[in-house]
Amino acid sequence: MKILLLEDNISLNRAIVKVLKLDSHTVQSYLDGQDVLNALGERFDLYILDINVPHVNGLELLKAITAEHSEANVMMISSNTDLGSLQKAYELGCVDYLKKPFHLEELRMKIAKLTPPELSACASLQRRRKDDTLTKRERALLELLLDNPHSVVDYAMIEAVVYKDKVMSRDGLRALVRRLRTKLHDDTIHNVIDEGYSLSQQPVHLTPGLDKIIEQKTRALEAANNELKLKNRALLKRSNTDPLTGLCNRRKIEESFAQEREKFAETGRALCLILMDLDYFKAVNDTYGHNAGDGYLKEITQILKKTFRSSDTIGRWGGEEFVILLPKTDLMAAQEIALRLRDQIQQCGFGQIGRQTASFGIAELHENDSLHSIVERADAALYRAKKMGRNRVELSYKLSPLNA
Repeated sequence: MKILLLEDNISLNRAIVKVLKLDSHTVQSYLDGQDVLNALGERFDLYILDINVPHVNGLELLKAITAEHSEANVMMISSNTDLGSLQKAYELGCVDYLKKPFHLEELRMKIAKLTPPELSACASLQRRRKDDTLTKRERALLELLLDNPHSVVDYAMIEAVVYKDKVMSRDGLRALVRRLRTKLHDDTIHNVIDEGYSLSQQPVHLTPGLDKIIEQKTRALEAANNELKLKNRALLKRSNTDPLTGLCNRRKIEESFAQEREKFAETGRALCLILMDLDYFKAVNDTYGHNAGDGYLKEITQILKKTFRSSDTIGRWGGEEFVILLPKTDLMAAQEIALRLRDQIQQCGFGQIGRQTASFGIAELHENDSLHSIVERADAALYRAKKMGRNRVELSYKLSPLNA
């Protein structure tokens, strides 16, 4: 089945995806409701939606999905036991509901109930593709059937693909099918009298030579897909990058923070966030123009790239503000780094605009922190640095004695 999953808990999201892929489902997973809303132009066999997710909740998405596709299969998951939400979900057209915490086996059983028998059988056969008990020709026949699940695989196709155009008698071809059936221990390979075999009980008949055409088109499609992958890679980079500086944008910062927060939850390893603001940046724009201001931001970007490690996340937060995520770094170490950066910026000449300064606020990740809460603490420290004369480094929990 083609499944869309929305679950904002990263660990649970990954666990569900892993299990569904093991069952040969195709899965597209999301952490944010807004991203799902943007993807609703594409149809799925099953939608699994957490009710309580950021930006657009599961019930709103359920309403949008069933309005677009009235026959859609939507399963809701939530730790919320509110009967009103549950009743609302069923009224909007959800077909099933899972209460957190739940066993993944329970999810698999519920999906199995929704899976058409033919799809379920094909999924079972998919797992046999690499079965060591199959001979080379038995495996080739199984792959041919799986690649054409709704069509008649005729004797000519079996001869051409499995035996590489070696002339075979009908009895020889039938014997191969019988051996494969015996090893698979099921009756999913259906006989189409005088024509061939199919995994479907109501197969579509392929026209003579169509398999060759399909092969050619498949090769062309693979080439097109490779080109598309390259374009998508470039698009992904652009979608995660600030266009002026080339640094990470907010979206990429949010993604990196989510990954670091997960590592913090698993191992307790430290993470600090530095919020840096360029002092009197508005005056630079007003005096020298926006082109000069943009040039200044680009020069600052180069300094940041030279200062921080490849494991750090450097991003433009907005305007003249920058965010740096420092994994495996405690508050004191982050303070020392920020002080060195402050001194480096202060000592650097920036062409026609001359020497400039920057102020810094630093916060350390705590249990149950969100990106919003840690940035809020760093911003409070930054505000203190501005109020105390700028060109300072301040920590979120106390004033720093090292600003001289």
